[in-house]
Formats: sequence, C-alpha cells, structure tokens
Amino acid sequence: MTDSIQIHRKKASFILAVSVTSYSVIATYLYNRHQINLMEYTTPIILSIVLLTLSCAFSQRFFYRYLIKNNVCISFGKQKESIPLEIKLPSDTITPEVEVIEMPAAKNDYTDGYDERIAEIERKKAEQQADIMRVMHDYTTYSMAEFLSKDDLITLHENIECFAHGQCDLYKPIRSKFDTPLNTLDIRHFVWNIGIRLNISVEKCAEFIKTIFPHELKNATLFYLSKNLRTTGICKIPLDIPLKGEYYFNCLKKADDETAGSDRLK
Repeated sequence: MTDSIQIHRKKASFILAVSVTSYSVIATYLYNRHQINLMEYTTPIILSIVLLTLSCAFSQRFFYRYLIKNNVCISFGKQKESIPLEIKLPSDTITPEVEVIEMPAAKNDYTDGYDERIAEIERKKAEQQADIMRVMHDYTTYSMAEFLSKDDLITLHENIECFAHGQCDLYKPIRSKFDTPLNTLDIRHFVWNIGIRLNISVEKCAEFIKTIFPHELKNATLFYLSKNLRTTGICKIPLDIPLKGEYYFNCLKKADDETAGSDRLK
C-alpha cells in the first residue's frame, strides 16, 4: 500500500513539474516573439480552476462524511461479490432441529474391586500367619516335651510368640530337665528350624536362645551361636530344612505317617 502511494506521488510531481516547465517555456516564447503576456489570459483561468478544485474538494469531504455517518452505499458500477460476515436466514425459514446425543462420561472401572482384593490378600496373609504359628507350636511340643517340664514348655510357647512378634524384652528364661537335659546343639537346631520358617535372622535367633536358656548356653557367646546354628553332630533334635516356600516340618509329617500306619494295622 505504501509503495503504491509513493508511485502515485512521483507521477503527480513529475506531471506538475513538466506542466510548470512547459508553461514557462511557452509564456516566455510568446512574450519574446509576439509580445503576448500569457499571464493576462491564463490568470483568470487558473484562479477559476483553483476555486473549482477547492469547491470540489470541500464538497467531496462533506459528502464522504455524510455517507460514512449514515451508512449509505451508492453503487455506480458492478461491484465485486463480498463474503458476508454473517448469513441471516429469513424469519419464516424453519431450521431442522438437530438431536444432540449426550455420550455418557467414561467411567474408570479399572480399580473396581481393589479394596475387596486387598482385603482378601490381607485375610490370606493372616490365615497363613496363624497356620505358621500353629505349626511352630506343634513342632515345639513335639520336639521339646521330652526335655522340659509342662510349665517350662508353656513358657517356651509364650517365648515363641514373643520371638515371632519381635518382643525380645518379654523373653522368660527356662531350664531343661535334670535327667534329660538339652545340649547346645539341640537348642541351636531347634531355634534354626523355627527361625528359618519365621524369616528371622540368625543374630535374633542367637539372642533368643541365649536369653531363654541361660544355664545351658552360659559358656556360649552370641557371635558363636549365630555362626553355628546349623552345625551337624550327635543330637536328638536334627536340622529340619524346609522346601522353598514351605513351612511344614518333616518330622511332624513323618510322625503323622507313622501314626496313620499304626491305625491301619489295628
């Protein structure tokens, strides 16, 4: 737009310059050759043209403001089709109603049943833990009844509950019978058989037996006990190594099988 205006201005200034120069040359030639003063003839014409130009300019400005203010459009020729800003339908035109179908909001159902599943998992864990403790107590009675009095055996069961729940400050000391005493290897095997099934470290196992059997293990250190829980030798309580993921005792299963065989013979 700016370049076009500049071109028009250059053309207009060129025409005006040529006109003024031509007028000066013609006026000078006529005055020198024929003593004709061109200004006497052209001055009224020039003044008339100036007055007409000014009148036209003022009239154009007046009509332009009037047409713009009153939004009047007068066409003197073929107009180019313009893109309507807004298409207005006639008032009697009926537009068909479009049925809007509302889609139900998608519901995230991926976590449905989560709470029930967690509750089921916790229930199974509690049931398994209770079964493990039942097996621990069965094994304790089976393996220790020969060496302990009934009262000490009850205390040992209480100690095992504390052992399983990490309540080492509640341990109570006991002592095996005089006529059937426990040796250190029996005690070490017993606690290892329990500790491996309860997933308790050897250090905690050593602390457990050192506390509840202070008489039998008075000469053994915690370090020695923790490093020698699985030592083999002559003993009455053998190591009972469970299968991976299992917690049942082979000695109890063997005893059950022997009892079942005796019942069948009877």
